[in-house]
Amino acid sequence: MEAKNENLLDILMEERIHKGLEKALNNNELYQSAQKEVDGAINELEQAGLSREQNKAVDKAISAANASGAAYGAAAYRQGFYDGITLMSEVKRISLINSVADKQEPIMGK
Repeated sequence: MEAKNENLLDILMEERIHKGLEKALNNNELYQSAQKEVDGAINELEQAGLSREQNKAVDKAISAANASGAAYGAAAYRQGFYDGITLMSEVKRISLINSVADKQEPIMGK
């Protein structure tokens, strides 16, 4: 992994996508069900008796759809990751504000 041009969050996300995500998908019933449906559809397509040219056109369309879905998934994962960090930051900030306010109340009451 080339870390020169990547920040720490990018490195962490890449690690989680390639290691953590695979494990999570293996245990995800919805994903497994969708994958079985894909496998069935591909089997049907193979049995359809398409010409070589038709197979190439179908493969190109499926590959484009897969690339689009992968790009969408990566963007959604990245956005969710950043949203989680923002949320944690806000919770910490609110906690600190409340902590300071709690310590100042007795002083202001005097």
